[in-house]
Amino acid sequence: MFNNRESLPKENQNQRPSSKNLSDNVLPPQNSHRNMPPVLQLAKKVGNKAMTQLLQNQKQPRMPLIQRKLKQENLNKMKADHPDAYQQKDFEEAVGDDGKFTDVQADKGLPTFWGMLKEVFGEKNLNAEIFAKTKNELGDTCDRPHSVTALVTKSASKNDREGLKVVTAIGNLGKEEIFIREGAISGLLASYEGGHLVGYQILRGQGGDQEWNVAPQDTKNNKESYNNTIEEMLREAKIGTKYEYTVEVKYDQLNFSVDQDQLLKLGILKKIDADKPWEIQLPVRIPFKWEAKAEMLNNGQFGRPTAGNSSYDQYSENMDEGNLDYTESDYTARYHLWYSVNRGEDKDYTPGDLEDTKGVTGVRFSMHQALMSDHAKNKDPIAWKGRERVADYGSVQDGLVAESAGIRKAIDIMYEKNRQDFLEFDAMEDADQPEDFELVPAVVMDKMVDEEYRSCFIKELRDAKIGKEYDELKYANENYLESFSMKDDDLKSLQLEKDHLKDIETKMNAKDISPDLLKECKAMLQKQSRVIRVILNHRRERMAYSKIVKKTRPIYKRKWERSVKKSIAAHERFKILKKKSRKTVSDEKNLRDFEWNKNSCRRVETFDGFLKDKIDLRTIDTE
Repeated sequence: MFNNRESLPKENQNQRPSSKNLSDNVLPPQNSHRNMPPVLQLAKKVGNKAMTQLLQNQKQPRMPLIQRKLKQENLNKMKADHPDAYQQKDFEEAVGDDGKFTDVQADKGLPTFWGMLKEVFGEKNLNAEIFAKTKNELGDTCDRPHSVTALVTKSASKNDREGLKVVTAIGNLGKEEIFIREGAISGLLASYEGGHLVGYQILRGQGGDQEWNVAPQDTKNNKESYNNTIEEMLREAKIGTKYEYTVEVKYDQLNFSVDQDQLLKLGILKKIDADKPWEIQLPVRIPFKWEAKAEMLNNGQFGRPTAGNSSYDQYSENMDEGNLDYTESDYTARYHLWYSVNRGEDKDYTPGDLEDTKGVTGVRFSMHQALMSDHAKNKDPIAWKGRERVADYGSVQDGLVAESAGIRKAIDIMYEKNRQDFLEFDAMEDADQPEDFELVPAVVMDKMVDEEYRSCFIKELRDAKIGKEYDELKYANENYLESFSMKDDDLKSLQLEKDHLKDIETKMNAKDISPDLLKECKAMLQKQSRVIRVILNHRRERMAYSKIVKKTRPIYKRKWERSVKKSIAAHERFKILKKKSRKTVSDEKNLRDFEWNKNSCRRVETFDGFLKDKIDLRTIDTE
């Protein structure tokens, strides 16, 4: 009905009646303009083709509908310039033998490449085998990490873990991204594995195997540079060393664009679909930068970087990103290592440093990975006649620009946090220097060489149920006692940083503050945060220690003294019982049970073993 006039045969055009030359008292022809409904009159004016397009647009939204699992809120994350801040409940179960997470920021439920392309173009039009290594394990969505912080206390744990498929799958997201953005590159040496922000060997256990703690990391860097420098120093710290570890990843852009021509040539799409948008956005998965820092919280000691040249192939003195090259294995990523002594200024690491890490209170690592260059787009699609040129699921944003735009918000939050920490410190009482005491007096333990005495003592400890109080006091000694050794210099540093807070506030409130000044304020606040966090943590630990000791030690002391007294008495009774010339049936049974207990306890050597080893002890009545 709405065919173009040009498509009519010429003879029909010449014979077609016109209402223009009709007199007012003559009715117009049935199909004349004045007899047409308003919508058809509009079609006549603007052209049939344009009117058809207008009607279609009124019936259907500009953005194609995203169906099934991908929610609009998840698509909106692709437009966000700041990550989601996770709550404690989101990561409270992600713990290991040596540590736990205290802060997590990531994009929750971001669409995977498979999930996004499937929802836009339909599963039947995709070659699913291209995504075989990710779709079954990750499905339609996967978190994208931005930063994590963990509190770690090095223990003697040797807890290993089995590699989880989710970690490998996230590494394969990096390989998919290279393929989608750049195609099959000849001579490509860059490859990616699932790299933990906080390593599972640092946390000790499976707790680190979370989507928000894993990102595609350059394979050589993952196995050597990152692994053998800062991670080695943290993994091999002395037992009892306590530190805070923060790892942040940055993305050069948050999303990238792909078009149907590109996807067809790569074999991802089976055919061009004119009913779908020509160009869409996909979320970036490969971080451009990794930034890691560890701050000592007690008088512990970090380990040393691994010796050997292979660890330093990617080392750069100036982090010259221009040298990054996909085709040279040593330059697919570059890294730099810094360290600080006695909370001083950062020093550049050079191979041969850190033979002795005593006094090292901070370690910092920065790694840059080779950037992708987006595949050339077909800006004038020929085989596609659809409506939507671009489906704006998320603007292609420059991550560095987004970072600059959000820096003001970040420093406002940091400033308020530091201000509150200073107020908390001023309002917090300090604990008195604790009284020295032996948790396990040596004079008693020296008697344990006597196996007969040992079995009596272990039995009395078990009967007294002293284990709970022992664990509480041991934990307090191992984790909090060293906080009483804080030096006067630390308090002076705190006062100095408190004075700086006013200067920072003045700079922040200056009119037309420049980006460089904002970065300066951020650096000052970060340094200030490190100082106050260490000192405030010391005071919190001292108060915690005082509270635990005040409540638990009197109970523990009573149980301990009673157990020692009763075990000595029991031991003496058995010595007398053995010497009796005439023994009753009950005496013989008690002596047999005593020998059983003695043999069972023979292999137990430590006090922890006295309380916790699963040894069967027979009940003996010698009263």
